[in-house]
Amino acid sequence: MQLHRDRDLIRAKGAELVFVGNGNRYFAQGFREELGLEAPLYVDTRRHAYRALEMKRGVFRTLFSPTAWKHMRRAFRSGFRQGRTRGDAWQLGGVLVVRPGGYVDFVHRSESAGDHPDVAAVLSALPGS
Repeated sequence: MQLHRDRDLIRAKGAELVFVGNGNRYFAQGFREELGLEAPLYVDTRRHAYRALEMKRGVFRTLFSPTAWKHMRRAFRSGFRQGRTRGDAWQLGGVLVVRPGGYVDFVHRSESAGDHPDVAAVLSALPGS
């Protein structure tokens, strides 16, 4: 899922795309440059936000599950090549749509590596959809 490619559409709906990574600021800079990100990017080196949001973590889920292999094959066929891993390689992420005041309208917690929500589902949770 490449939500950063839909940043203009996200902003047109009155929302902002924000990334939170678990590496340090130097890794974050490399991530920003590699993807050409212009969205705000924060780091959570101790993974407090990941734990608070109950994001999954683990070796089996990230690399060795059949679902993770399926996602890796799909990504490879689509032309994606895994770059250098930055931060905690075993920490899975997710996507949230949060309105002002902290109201959460959409949550997706990755179940395995490469488990991303459908972009249309995320966009439909934004204001004005």
